[in-house]
Amino acid sequence: MKFKEMLKIELKKNEDFPENLLDLLPRGYQELNHIAILNLKPALRKYTSQIAESMHEILPSLIAIWHKSGEIKGKFRQPQGLVHLWGDTNSEIIVTENHVKYKFDFTKIMFAKGNVTERRILPTRIKEGEIVIDMFAGIGYFSLGMARTKKPKKIFCIEWNPEAFNYLCENIQLNHVEEIITPIFGDCKEKIVELKENYIRADRIIMGLLPAPVDAIPAALSIIKDEGAVVVYEGVEEKESTKLFDKFSEIANREGFITTIIERRIVKIYKPHLYHVVIEILVKKK
Repeated sequence: MKFKEMLKIELKKNEDFPENLLDLLPRGYQELNHIAILNLKPALRKYTSQIAESMHEILPSLIAIWHKSGEIKGKFRQPQGLVHLWGDTNSEIIVTENHVKYKFDFTKIMFAKGNVTERRILPTRIKEGEIVIDMFAGIGYFSLGMARTKKPKKIFCIEWNPEAFNYLCENIQLNHVEEIITPIFGDCKEKIVELKENYIRADRIIMGLLPAPVDAIPAALSIIKDEGAVVVYEGVEEKESTKLFDKFSEIANREGFITTIIERRIVKIYKPHLYHVVIEILVKKK
């Protein structure tokens, strides 16, 4: 039986819960380490305690239930409106995915479960001896998996959110990849200048940020090697659109590069008619 139907049956036992609201119950929830995060419609928010108690009855393996009413916002892309409803109040967790451990506080740090396939794919693209620059590293979403392959010579992870940077440093140690990953705190456009001054040149650039970091493209291309460099670039567009690649190519052309799509992948639906898209792009100096 599906989650919504089980929850409706359980809530029918509660005389204080209005029957006319049963159809407004969510069809699912996000789960992180046996912690459920619900997104309830406004009419249901008066009844969060009843919903949480009923949810625990039908899903006894849960250790906590939270409600999320906000979006991912701000320059640091932080979750908004998370409220504890039931169970363990600890919001700092360690998620293990594809043999990689990610430690973070889910009330302060975004962790998109829907990106699991992308976090699995990127490490398979790495070649022996590569130098990688992860311009928007976060807690190590992509770099930790790449480093665990032991293929890269070096990964420079740049992150400007203090909370995320602290977890990045912890996760590097947690996954025993200190020799491969160098964490760098600050604005990626400024830190790339410093890397260039130290004669660093990248085989691969990761630009994992929504919305698409158009203003960072010149900085990325300024530190990439002349040939064989691959940029992983992501953003939001329509299913068959070429706008992301076209804009990237326009800027790359001005910077003296020619571009070729290696692969365009749809990660997930972002909004109606819009998709979270990742593009791997081959760039070569003219």
